[in-house]
Amino acid sequence: MSQNTGPMLSKEERVRRALVSAEVDRPPYSFWRHFPGTDLDPVALVEQTVRFAAELDLDFVKAMSNGFYCVEDWGAVADYSAISQGGVAHVVRTPIAEATDWRHIRRLPVTAPALSRELRHLAGLADALGRRTPLLATVFSPLTIAHKMAGAHKIAGAHEMAGANELASAHEMAADVLARHVRQAPELVLGALENIALTMADFARHALAAGCAGVYFAVQDADPARFDDAAYGKFGEPFDRMVLDAAASGWFNVVHMHGSRILFDRLKEYPVAALNWHIGQTPPSVAAYRDAGGRQPIVGGLRRDGLTRCDIKSVAADLALIFAATAGRGLLLSPGCVIRNPVDMAFLKHVATRIATDAEGLDASPPKLNAASQRVPALHPKGECR
Repeated sequence: MSQNTGPMLSKEERVRRALVSAEVDRPPYSFWRHFPGTDLDPVALVEQTVRFAAELDLDFVKAMSNGFYCVEDWGAVADYSAISQGGVAHVVRTPIAEATDWRHIRRLPVTAPALSRELRHLAGLADALGRRTPLLATVFSPLTIAHKMAGAHKIAGAHEMAGANELASAHEMAADVLARHVRQAPELVLGALENIALTMADFARHALAAGCAGVYFAVQDADPARFDDAAYGKFGEPFDRMVLDAAASGWFNVVHMHGSRILFDRLKEYPVAALNWHIGQTPPSVAAYRDAGGRQPIVGGLRRDGLTRCDIKSVAADLALIFAATAGRGLLLSPGCVIRNPVDMAFLKHVATRIATDAEGLDASPPKLNAASQRVPALHPKGECR
């Protein structure tokens, strides 16, 4: 990325140019976190999100709806109490006790209580941010929603990524309920998935109409340990595409490929503007993706563990690798997944400031890792959380 000697770009201009791999004054960046105790109140959530975005001067915002808004209207109840201390939410009551219960999952209107609450949140947030800061609506894939609804997360908390061993164990346990129902009553599950997809397609259309630039489409079950490629082609992708087709008017749609094992070759072909996955923890590396001919813009590059732990060395290493792989083109810096609570704002402000100031001097030649301090934002050595 050569230095831009022209006027500083607006946030929207910077994001739009990054999404077509054009020259930018610096890579756009964002961070996201949960707001426990607030994210069930749309007005309070707007206020807290706007404050978070302003303090860090974010180039784009991912709306941080609570992770179970998508199942509440079908009768699931979640416990969010562990999130504030870095844990995960889990379902404590589910409408799915037996495989035959999937027949009761109907298409819902967006006027249903939880869906309408989230649309009010998105509309308020879009209005508060205006066109200055592009907004992404978090929309979960239909199979992910079915997995949450089945109560799998009560077993494992698998919707949040932890260490590789913990996540692998969580996958094995969390897959049991839905996988068993797929074997016992595949047509009932398929019917439910279609109704979920139709519901979320309506939700996506309304989110875009409310002012969102696109959807952050979270796919948490494209894991070969849960569904192999053929099974995902039947129970996952057709319903994913129903939702993404409904969101096609969005100019900033992103697919989030969650987990330590993902069906990357399938998901990378989705009709979206950019790809997001747990880069640095989950294959492929960005360098391998680019070397194989992959040209989709990347949203990510920062391991969320380093940001959560306030680990300067980890963040600096991530920056060196992502700039080496991309030269800053087609890159929108962000975590690979949500930063866990408690969040150290002073640390994030420091990282954001260094990205916003020092990244401007990067040129188009691939950075050398042994000269990373000249190529990526310089970060002070003090890395402990406060």
